[in-house]
Amino acid sequence: MPWLVRLRPRGASSRRRGGPRLLLWTALPALTAAGLAVALLADAGQPVTVTTEQRAVIGQLESVLLHDTVEPQYARAVYQFDSRGYVLGIGDFSTADGEAFEVVQAYTAEAGPNPLSRDYLSVLARLSSDRDPSIDDLAGLPEAWAQASQDVRFRQAQHDVLEARFFTPTLDLADQLGVRTPLGVAVLFDSLIQHGNTDHADSLPALVERTNARTGGLPGVVPEPQWLAAFLEERTATLTSPADSGQSETWLYSLGRVEALEALLDGGNDLLLPPLTVNPYGTPRLVDPAAATAPPGPDVAPRPTRSSPGPTPPEPSERPEPPRTTPEPPRPPSTTKAPRPTPTRAPTATAAPAERSTSPQHGLVVRLETVTSGKSAGVRGGSTADGAPIVLGDGTGTAQQWQLRESHTGCFHLINVRSGRALDNPEGLAFDGTQMHQWEYAWGNYNQAWCFRNVGGDRYTVQNLAAGTLLDVRDGGTANGTAVQQWGADPTQPNANQTWRLIRVR
Repeated sequence: MPWLVRLRPRGASSRRRGGPRLLLWTALPALTAAGLAVALLADAGQPVTVTTEQRAVIGQLESVLLHDTVEPQYARAVYQFDSRGYVLGIGDFSTADGEAFEVVQAYTAEAGPNPLSRDYLSVLARLSSDRDPSIDDLAGLPEAWAQASQDVRFRQAQHDVLEARFFTPTLDLADQLGVRTPLGVAVLFDSLIQHGNTDHADSLPALVERTNARTGGLPGVVPEPQWLAAFLEERTATLTSPADSGQSETWLYSLGRVEALEALLDGGNDLLLPPLTVNPYGTPRLVDPAAATAPPGPDVAPRPTRSSPGPTPPEPSERPEPPRTTPEPPRPPSTTKAPRPTPTRAPTATAAPAERSTSPQHGLVVRLETVTSGKSAGVRGGSTADGAPIVLGDGTGTAQQWQLRESHTGCFHLINVRSGRALDNPEGLAFDGTQMHQWEYAWGNYNQAWCFRNVGGDRYTVQNLAAGTLLDVRDGGTANGTAVQQWGADPTQPNANQTWRLIRVR
């Protein structure tokens, strides 16, 4: 019977849309019956405990190992010419692996629409879904990230994602392996951040498997210091000669991370009691949260986890629950329903002031007017049925009126005034020329999330969050009944077919 290690996978697509986290199971070499019994007893015991002070030490230590400073690097943005795209913030959150997307998504859920959500959220969703390390569509992201880092809510979002993505899975792994010391947790934590959790030969599960083969068992079967020493030797070998040649350029420069951890292990610092001095890159760094002049996140209240004493408070009630209808590759059909947190009654038309162009704002009722003809996007024939196509009309009826409802992403849902249904991208697919339709409104569904980008004056592009495509008038037509479709294009440089005004009705 193999011993199993459960980790939340780094870069798992299910997490990029705010959905439930998947689990990855990696089989380790089979143990002897006696060894397995010992391991099971170790796993059945008390979970590893990390005090609040030890968690702070691990945080400072990780900052030194990553960035050679105890000060949290919230504004950091670096392109390392590897498979990760930009790496950003305190956890080197990757644009290709989905972590940067999760940070922006978490921040937007707390702070509402912001420059990062408006300009980059749909691009980050696409890059993470495709595991695409390119940065061609991320011009200006480092500056926007640095600007957002001045907001305490953005710094909190970074801490939350670091905890959920890496630290909590590290504690789970430590429990299952039988690692019981804070230093062992720190070793696994740093390794998960750098190596990830996939089925690749360079990943953390592969390192654990090779370590078990070398030592003949898990910690508990093998003394933990001996197991950790062998693990760090395996990690050094991997950093020196990775199976992924694309990592060879950058990983050679990070050997000091392992050497610093080996020095702590050799020094008997199992409990990580401060002060500690570590020197991964040639300059000694003092790790001592109590002595820090600017402790990590002075205006960020760390959210308690199981590693700190006291009950975990509930999340703020105003933070929406992650949507369960968001599309995943392959994206689900629009027929998937989700609970509606807002009333389902369609907006009713009332006497309106003189129509005028406006910017997107929650609660407004607008017409989407194309600059090609001044006609408006609406539901063909005023239908109230799911699947009714979206076409151009003369803008005189409620079928051409849409209420803007802000989504957790910072983008908007558009609810048709006549039908109460939402403007929807069928299946969430990104095929050029696909005609848009209406479908039963499901708050948080990315098929129904539309991101507005100002392209000068009162003109906007309207980009679908699921597909990254733009709302487009087919062939630039000007007649009533012309299809309103999607088309892949640069949202900052649209043609007239993809340019719209929002005309306020009320």
